[in-house]
Amino acid sequence: GHGISRILYAISKRNSNIKSHNNFSSFISSTLTVGFGGSVGLEAPIVLTGSSIGSNLGRIMRMNYKTTTILIGCGAAGAIAGIFKAPIAAVVFSLEVLMLDLTMWSIIPLLISAVTGATVSYFLLGKGVIFSFQLTEPFILRNIPWFILLGIFTGMVSYYFTRININIESLFQKLKSPVTKLATGGIILGILILFLPPLYGEGYEILSAILRGNAQEITHGSMFYNYQNYFWVFVGFLGLIIIFKVIAMSVTTGSGGVGGIFAPTLFTGGITGYLVARLINNFSFINVSERNFALVGMAGLMAGVMHAPLTAIFLIAEIT
Repeated sequence: GHGISRILYAISKRNSNIKSHNNFSSFISSTLTVGFGGSVGLEAPIVLTGSSIGSNLGRIMRMNYKTTTILIGCGAAGAIAGIFKAPIAAVVFSLEVLMLDLTMWSIIPLLISAVTGATVSYFLLGKGVIFSFQLTEPFILRNIPWFILLGIFTGMVSYYFTRININIESLFQKLKSPVTKLATGGIILGILILFLPPLYGEGYEILSAILRGNAQEITHGSMFYNYQNYFWVFVGFLGLIIIFKVIAMSVTTGSGGVGGIFAPTLFTGGITGYLVARLINNFSFINVSERNFALVGMAGLMAGVMHAPLTAIFLIAEIT
């Protein structure tokens, strides 16, 4: 299942109680899912793990509902901060997505947890982050209309992303046998990855290649490799990735895989932003930064899919 939706369900329906097995089961099963090619992300299960630890600490110490909910938010904030080394985005995520109260009662514990998570991550993993990106091309005011166009396009992709995800998962729910679900999902996902290798796993290597300016690398291992220098063929390839990434993600979770929409959202948003920039730059009198558009596309899709515009803004700002 999805990590974040399970947290929200626990807060709203289960008195902020999350089962103790989620302290370890989520990240183990999500690692296996992604390792075997599942087209989902590891972030949401790790956030669920952190929230589960907070929930179970609250239950062990006999805390009330309000305090336990804050501990859940602290676990989520620490996890996000540790993954991306982005403590401000982690705090905003807990406030915006988990809908905690914007008070000193919640802000201070969230800040402590987020900064601690980022510090421990720095200590154990060094300064490297998932996306280490230095801005070399400035944001130019005259390009604002094109960014607005990108925002409209990412909004439309967000709608497609959400509807397809809901519909495909509802179809898998009609299959009663877990073996049938697993076999069906595995076959469909295998076929998709065979024709579109970038759909394998989280896709962060593909995003990193785009942000480095080496977008042609994403055709490696695919039937489109020999046509990467043909503009419209390459644009069509990017369009297919956007369309089928959502399907691959939904098939993975619908058939029993454990993962979240965090990474697929960033991946699809980055591809979307890059695709829009390539189409705009096809006109000789316009020139926009393809790498900057990829970053803004990541933020746009996260805002549209997760309804978390502030988290998207601060996350992209911190990782750059």
